[in-house]
Amino acid sequence: MTLYERGKNMPWNLDKIRFLYPPDDFTGTFTNEKMQARHKAMQDQKIKELVSRLENAKGPLEAMLVLNPLEHIRFLLNNLEHFQQHQCLEQAVLQLYYRRNTPFAAAGDYDVWKFLLKSCDADRLYEQGSPFPYERVTAFRGSVTGITRGLSWTVSKENAAWILKRWEDKELGGGTVFALEITRADILVYVEDKTRQEVILVPEVADTAKVHEITSLLQI
Repeated sequence: MTLYERGKNMPWNLDKIRFLYPPDDFTGTFTNEKMQARHKAMQDQKIKELVSRLENAKGPLEAMLVLNPLEHIRFLLNNLEHFQQHQCLEQAVLQLYYRRNTPFAAAGDYDVWKFLLKSCDADRLYEQGSPFPYERVTAFRGSVTGITRGLSWTVSKENAAWILKRWEDKELGGGTVFALEITRADILVYVEDKTRQEVILVPEVADTAKVHEITSLLQI
């Protein structure tokens, strides 16, 4: 595993950041010293190029994207103040969050997401999304493990109906769908586009809201 020791020209905190991943970071051994030396030279050149791009990045968001995607959360946590100073923390958090998180599939460390969302400026985070068009609406989320707590919810009845049908048979790996009444005060951001009508809840709401399990939209 290849890590980087911070140089004097590096503005970013790269603590515990892994620079190279396979096949660039080969952890085995080669059959001869010449092959080993060639691989080491290729690694050194790759790292040199990455370091140059990081040193010349115009902001933390650009610098983060230089790294392997598996290192983006670590880089964000390491350089939180830089993101806040450049007023791009909210954009970065949402980009990373929505890579893998949906109302029916949670990914990543829940407490880390809560921390990052709480570190955002509430107004800027809300402005990353769309205006919330409801006074009160039913939101839905699902879990294959039955966990009620979650940050991402959808207000799309079509999506809820689809997942209810898909998860109809628990013996075929179906999960549990939950419903919750929400207002503007309950959310951090509302995202609406061609593929989603989703909210991220205020973490305190996500932790304490009384949700109820549903098996049909007729129950709401």
